Amino acid sequence: MKQRKAARAARFWLEYAALRAVVALLCLLGVDAASALMGRLWRWFAPFNPRHRRAGRHLAFAMPELTESQRSAILSDMWENLGRTFAEGLLLPEVSRRPERVVVSDGLAADIRALGDGGAIFCSLHQGNWELLAIGSAAQGKPLAGVYRRLNNPLTEAYFRSRRQEAYPAGLVVAGPAAVLRLRSIARGGAGVAMMADLPDGTGILAPFFGHPSSLSKLPVTLARHLGLPLLAARCRRTDGAYFCIEGGRIDLPQTSDVDADVDKGTRALHDLFESWIRSEPGQWMWATRKWGEVDPKGM
Repeated sequence: MKQRKAARAARFWLEYAALRAVVALLCLLGVDAASALMGRLWRWFAPFNPRHRRAGRHLAFAMPELTESQRSAILSDMWENLGRTFAEGLLLPEVSRRPERVVVSDGLAADIRALGDGGAIFCSLHQGNWELLAIGSAAQGKPLAGVYRRLNNPLTEAYFRSRRQEAYPAGLVVAGPAAVLRLRSIARGGAGVAMMADLPDGTGILAPFFGHPSSLSKLPVTLARHLGLPLLAARCRRTDGAYFCIEGGRIDLPQTSDVDADVDKGTRALHDLFESWIRSEPGQWMWATRKWGEVDPKGM
């Protein structure tokens, strides 16, 4: 038992040391060069990852009208975007110090400023660089709290959390059974609560996404409807290298006596918007996510 604990501790320290070395190198390169380098490396090497084949199956399943060469180009763009996002995530404090990198569209900026001192629910999808949504919102006067999954390595967990805290002045909440209560409290206190809503959710609703049944997360709509708070959907679209435009707006939720029906309708409307965003920039969405479960390649 002691040997096992010692080996685990040694592994944690090695992972942490490697992470700090990578961050140090990226800091020396600067945000633009680090983003470009990591994007190029991921574009080159990610196709050898099994997730590349899964992403290809999902893309062909969702958008069968595309040619093979079009799908190949989209997947290459996807990996480059994810590589860039990885580097930019490690350099989040450095990115946040250059507000000109993240431009908020006029419409969304007006919606955020209209919130005043009230709380709100913000939701997005894994497109462009989703981490930077918090920076854009804070620039408009609305600090956000973020939800994230805790890492197993306590050393890297503490380091990553410290690097992200600057972007989430309203706090970081660990995903789990107690997260919803904490998020409700933060939102009622006047801050914005940010969450990703495009991942599959076994507790969500089953509805079409790209024309096929999928489990759609209803958490942001449920929170907004039950708390009586505004729901804003946004995406952080990569425009050029490590520069971005955040766009979106308020989602008008139905308000009837049937709360469940309201949540169902709002969730479908939200994912219809997500689908339109993905179709407009398919190379910036994370196609490897299991949005439709296990797609059978023989059925395509």
